[in-house]
Amino acid sequence: MLKFRLAPLNSASATSDVLAAWELSSFFTGEATPDILLIDLDNARESYIESMANEMDQSDYRNEPQMAEDELREDFSNSLADMARSRESELGIHYPLSLDENNCLLKKDSNEVSAVGFCYLVLQFFRALNGETIEIVGEGLMGRRGARREFDENFRKIFEFIAGYSVAGKRNGVPFMISACRSARQLERLLKKWCGETGSGRVLPLDRWDNEQRRTKDGKVDCLVHVGGPGMPGDAEIMLVGATVQENNIDNKVMRQDILNFFRSFFTEQPAAFRGVLVRPYDQDELTRLKCVRNHCLLFSYEEVVQGMGNRNGDDYQLRAMRRLDSEVCRLLQNFGRAEYLDDHGEYGLNEF
Repeated sequence: MLKFRLAPLNSASATSDVLAAWELSSFFTGEATPDILLIDLDNARESYIESMANEMDQSDYRNEPQMAEDELREDFSNSLADMARSRESELGIHYPLSLDENNCLLKKDSNEVSAVGFCYLVLQFFRALNGETIEIVGEGLMGRRGARREFDENFRKIFEFIAGYSVAGKRNGVPFMISACRSARQLERLLKKWCGETGSGRVLPLDRWDNEQRRTKDGKVDCLVHVGGPGMPGDAEIMLVGATVQENNIDNKVMRQDILNFFRSFFTEQPAAFRGVLVRPYDQDELTRLKCVRNHCLLFSYEEVVQGMGNRNGDDYQLRAMRRLDSEVCRLLQNFGRAEYLDDHGEYGLNEF
């Protein structure tokens, strides 16, 4: 079972990763203010004082350290609350928490939290783990490593769905997952079904697939996002989405032109123009951005992922596809439902799954 607790914060902790720890603590316990976060007050207070340009002010605050501590706590709480409001605005009804006037995050009732809301929590768990604002608790180093490996494997699968939600939401498109394909025959059936839903394209018969096509199983793509609506092949665009949790050495993960050409080879009649998209759960970095630009591949980094994953345009075609993603991802979310949060007051589990 995956057990975790808050980790001590340091000056290098990104605000988004601190927010993730606060959100998780709030969701597991039911409510929490930023005061529960473990701040190194001595270092934080000194950094706060040193940030003041006026030396006289610095001297005054060193003589009254409690005043500096009170102010930095207020600034800390307000900055986190502002970010929580931004998340609430971006995710809308899918945000699994609510913020009151006292900067306290409150867990929503279970029946109000959507599949997207739970996916967001799992994404925040990944961010907090990587940002070291939470830590796994277990029996010995091997036990903790085993729990982390199990979480990472499950998160990789969930993140493919998060990528589908995000690209479809951001581009006002319709997602269709193919990452779970386990055979060439299954891929052929899924592509035929997809062509039927979009009203365009014709799939190459399986007996004409070459060895590479048969071996790939998923066509080297995790998700298709149809932008433009059914029956509009002239105006439509097909986003070929690749989701990866790799932080480094991602050259083979970028949706390059050779991958787009390979995917085209599965059709005797092209359904629409193809466009590659790479989706990652990390902040954007310049090297990855340049790699995507050189390959004419769109890049969705962490902020774009969060901004897109809660969007739904109300169109029946899109809503049916989104509900299908909701149903499929709920099975994977059950593994996260066994997680437990520990603090000084006890252990807290989830009963939503």
